[in-house]
Amino acid sequence: MKSQLLLIVLGCGMSVAHAQLLPVPGAKNPDWNKEKAEAQPEATPFGEAPQVDPMPNAVQNSIASTGNHHYYWDASRQLAYQWRSRPGSGTVAPDKQVQVREDRTGIVYTFRRKRQ
Repeated sequence: MKSQLLLIVLGCGMSVAHAQLLPVPGAKNPDWNKEKAEAQPEATPFGEAPQVDPMPNAVQNSIASTGNHHYYWDASRQLAYQWRSRPGSGTVAPDKQVQVREDRTGIVYTFRRKRQ
């Protein structure tokens, strides 16, 4: 019984450790390829940034969605994320591509999910 529970816990931990939901510019992004980076200092942010939620589920609650278009504001890194999820999937996870706008520099990065 204990060995089965240990295997389940290890399996869950490994899948979480290997999953990277959103890429970060300038960091190692094992699940993402950076396609391009364009300087757009005059560009406005992707939309109204969601309010920061101090609760443990802050990541999920600070994602604003319209259909399968999703927006996330990372206040600590000053990054605005925009992506589309797979239609009908019932999840907010990015499908293939994520755009990240670094607010401090105005650079917009485009990341594409690596093929498995």
